[in-house]
Order: sequence, then structure tokens, then C-alpha cells
Amino acid sequence: MLKKNEVTVRHPLLGEIRLNEKFAKVAELTPFYELRFKSQLGTKVLSKELLNARHNRFMHSIGVMYLTSKILDICEKKFKKYFTITKEDREILELAAMGHDLGHTAFSHSLEERGEKTHEERTIELFEKYAKEINNIFGYDITSKVISIYKDNVNIKEKGPNKEIDENLDILFIFRSLLIGTIDCDRMEYIMTDRYMTFGEKVDFTDIFSYITIVLLNDSPTVGFERGAISTIENMLITRFDQYDYIYYDPDATLTEMALKKYKKKANWSDEYVTSSMEFEMLSEIRKVLINGEKGSVLYRLAEVILAGKRDNIFFKKFKDDNEYEHFIKRLYSVTKRREMISTAKKKATIYDPKKNKVYIKDDDGVVKDITEVSLKITELSINFSYVMVDVDEVYNLSQKEIEDIKALFEDNPVEIEKKFIFPSNMQTFGILRNIKNNILTTIKGIESIGNWNMIKNKDLYYNPKSKIPSGVAMRHRKTKNSESYYIKIPTNDGTSITKREEYEYKNISVDEFLQLATSLFESKKFKIEEKLMIEEGVKINTTRVKTLISMQGSIIELSCDFSEYEYKGKIAKGKMLECELKEGDDLSLWYLTKHLEKFGFTQTNESKQKRAQKALEIEI
Repeated sequence: MLKKNEVTVRHPLLGEIRLNEKFAKVAELTPFYELRFKSQLGTKVLSKELLNARHNRFMHSIGVMYLTSKILDICEKKFKKYFTITKEDREILELAAMGHDLGHTAFSHSLEERGEKTHEERTIELFEKYAKEINNIFGYDITSKVISIYKDNVNIKEKGPNKEIDENLDILFIFRSLLIGTIDCDRMEYIMTDRYMTFGEKVDFTDIFSYITIVLLNDSPTVGFERGAISTIENMLITRFDQYDYIYYDPDATLTEMALKKYKKKANWSDEYVTSSMEFEMLSEIRKVLINGEKGSVLYRLAEVILAGKRDNIFFKKFKDDNEYEHFIKRLYSVTKRREMISTAKKKATIYDPKKNKVYIKDDDGVVKDITEVSLKITELSINFSYVMVDVDEVYNLSQKEIEDIKALFEDNPVEIEKKFIFPSNMQTFGILRNIKNNILTTIKGIESIGNWNMIKNKDLYYNPKSKIPSGVAMRHRKTKNSESYYIKIPTNDGTSITKREEYEYKNISVDEFLQLATSLFESKKFKIEEKLMIEEGVKINTTRVKTLISMQGSIIELSCDFSEYEYKGKIAKGKMLECELKEGDDLSLWYLTKHLEKFGFTQTNESKQKRAQKALEIEI
């Protein structure tokens, strides 16, 4: 039964949480009340993907306070021989938990900039501002004690933990240790609630606190956990790590965050405006631009992205490898010189960092170990996420070709999936195309449509590396009627019978720039290059390619007949080859098609065009 003036808050995951009269009054103070209008997940509420991410910071803060109360209950029983927990201790720590996020601005980290006040500093300022009202509610100077905890937290983050501990342990010692650790109430609550509110999945890690203990390290007490907590700690750390990828660093939410930061800068939002405004006020201002603003202006375009979900002509890419990101940026710079339209962002996710936040496990034999010593799952793994965004609608006077090149780069799937075939020896060159289309393809079941033959001519120059590079890597320069590009092809082997290669195209560059980009690519692939990358001209191949698109089993396959003339140092030879490349759909369709081609005498080969040319010319390089 509720006591007089108590309030019940219904937490979506933790159930009913009762606030006594004092905390119910605190919840009505302006900075606490405003937490209801600050989203816990920042710009995730604007994501087109995370439609359920609507919970607020007030609910999170109440959840943290609830978990803090549970820890106090556990510590009161487990450590009663070392210290007692007074009513005042409870109030101080529960209020610190309830108010720990007061200093967060609208959209939180999405609008925070380096050099500005941190949310911890703003939280302290708000407690100082409302000290009189809060102290009157509790009947003593509770705010100075809460502020002391926050300052300890800031100090610990900046300078690390203070190893010197008074011989008289108290409950504040436990919470200071948790503040610098990987397992704390704040982190636990947001991992559980964010997952539930976003994906509807219930996870519960609160059992960890029942295993809390005190261990001695270098003759100094610190908080650790008994061995029974290992499995739950593993699950919590892994869940948090996963959520960085799927929730906190969600691509669409990150895209919106980048647009919001650009809007803040373009609209000249001051620090005062950001810290004093609610999210609905910011969104209302952005909406006015969307309704009354000048179409075509940068602010209008950003408003479209933020509030209307417009992604037309926005190209966006997420990377989980620094080297791949750096190489992509170099490729992008080679495609366009308009660098002002390129936006980037970097984020980091760590599964466990013992240099920052150690988790100590007290084994059954009393030996204290780092969790990585007793867990088969937890490692010191970190991933750097990098994002690149280009909104071509923000920039005027871009040529259509430049837009197409940018689009091709962002949408490029570097892996080409294909099978190559040698023509049957008895198949005459004359009428070969008609024979393939009318007599072969039309007899294969499952083919839904066959396009017209289209012809293009390619002039390829393959390079021989003078430096040591991995076997099978091809480097070439190609000219067609309308374009000129450099290519690098890297073979992959995933255990299938289908030839798969990564293909990278570089347009509008010199050979020296190509070599620089090639070096960057090889470094991103962790290839070892022993000296400066150097090349010399190799085989030249002039090809007439006649191709058509085949639709079958829901897939699209490009079938190409290559009629080539090979040349190297005055030697000339000829050759022909059939290629089937999967453009869209399932590689099982490609397998099905090629199995039928074999019945008509076509022989599969894994040799590249360059290798076949070398064999035809009877040269070894």
C-alpha cells in the first residue's frame, strides 16, 4: 500500500518503483521534471530504423536510483560487520543516482562539443542552483554531499582512482569503486532498458550485485565479485558491446546526428541555447524552417534530413576498420575535390578495457584475478567505427558525372562473383553469339528473360609489380570510348567453387596517384609491402566484349563473350572467353546456369584474363 504522498513510477522493465514523499517532491523540481523531455537515446528517436527508442532520461534516472537502492540492501547485509548504512547514506546515494543525468542537454552527446562544459559539470551547477530547495525537502545539507560524489567521479575519470583508503570502510567506498568500474547502476540500467525499449528483448543483469565483495589489491581494498557472477558479467559486457553496433552507433541515427550537428553550426546555436532548450523546442525551430524556409538552402536541406527522413542523394557508409575508412576517404578525394560536402564521424566501442575499468573476480581459492583470466568470452577487444556522409543536394554546381562517380563509389560492392569458361574447341567463331542465345540459353530451364547483345571495346594494360605483392593481385589500366580507370583486383577464397574477387576502381587520376591509392589499399588489407610500390608495363589486351543480361530464378546474371587480342613486347596472340557474373540475387542461380553451360562443352577455368594472355603469348612474368 502506498504511504501518504508517495508516488509510483512504472518502469517498463523494472516494474513499479515507489518514490517516497521527499523524492516525489524532488521529481517535481524543474531540472528533474525536464528529464521527461530529454530522450535517453538522443538522435536515435529520429532514426528511421529504431522506431521504439522513445524512452526518456527521467525513466532512466529512476531506474538507476532503484538499482542503487537494491545495492544498498545487498551491502547492508553483506558488509554489516564493516560498516552500517544510515538513512542519510541512503538518501545521499539515491539522490545522486536520481540526479546523475541532470546536466545532459537535449539530444545529449549528439550536440556535445569538445571544449564546452561536460554534462557532469552542468549537473554540479544545477545542484548548486537548486541547493536551497533540495536541502529544504530533506531537512539537511544533502546537496553538498551529492556534489562531493559527483566531483569524486569527475576526478576519478580524469586522474584515475586514489589508492589510499581510510581504514574505516563505508558505503561511499563501495560506490566510488563502482563509479570507476565496468559494472555500475547507470550502465546496467541503460543496457537493459535500451535493449528492451528498442528491440523488445528482456535481459537482466541485476544478479551481478548479489556477488559483490571486497578484495585486497596491493594492500588496498577495492570492489570485486565472487566467481558466481562471471557468466552474468560476460553477458552484460557482450550485450553492451553489441548494442554499440546495433543501437548506439546505428547508421541512420548517426547520419541524423551528423546532420543535427551541421544544423547547429549553420544556425549558429549558442552553448546557452543548447543547454537551455528542450528537444521539442529545437525540433519546433527546425520544423519552422521545413515549413517556411527557403527551399534549396542548406538549413532547409538539413531540416529535411532531420525531420522528414529525406535521404535522397545522401550517400553514407559505415566502417569498422580504420584502414578501410582511410582508404575510402582517399578514393573519395580522388573522385571529387569538393571536400566541404564530406562529413565524417568517429566512434569507439570497447568490450573490456582493463586499463580504464577493471573487473576483479575473487576465485573460490581466494585468489583475485582480472576477469580476462577466468573468462573464455571477455577479451580486450575494441572497434573503431567511422562514418562518411556526402549530401550532394547541399552543394550547388556539381556536375552529373561527379554525382554519378560519388554514387558509384558509395554503392560499390567490391566483391565480384563470377565464373569463367573456355569455349568448346568445336564451336565456330562465326555465328557464336546467335548459337549461344538461340540454341543454348533458350534450352536451359529457369531462364525467365534474355536481353539484347550489347558491344563495348576495352583497352587494358596490365602492370607487372616490381615490388613484392600478394600472388593473384591484378593491377590494370582500362580505356573505353567514354572513360578511363585504374583497377585493382584481389582474389578471395571463401571455400565455394565460384570465383570471387574484390575489385576497386579509381577514376580520373594519374599513375602516381594510383600507386599511392594502391599502397593505401594494400595497407588496409594488412598486406606487407617490403619497399616502395613500383610497377612496369605488362600485357596489353584489346577486347571486344559482347554481353547480355539474363534473368533467372529471381537473379540477374551478366553473360559476356570476350574476343581479345593479347600483346607483349611485339608478340601477339588471340583468345576468347565466356564470363558469367552475378549482378543481383543468389549465387546458387549462377551455379545452376554454369552447370548447364558445362553440358554444352564449356569448360570452367579459374585463370584470370591476364594469366590466360600470358599463357597464350607463352611468357612467364
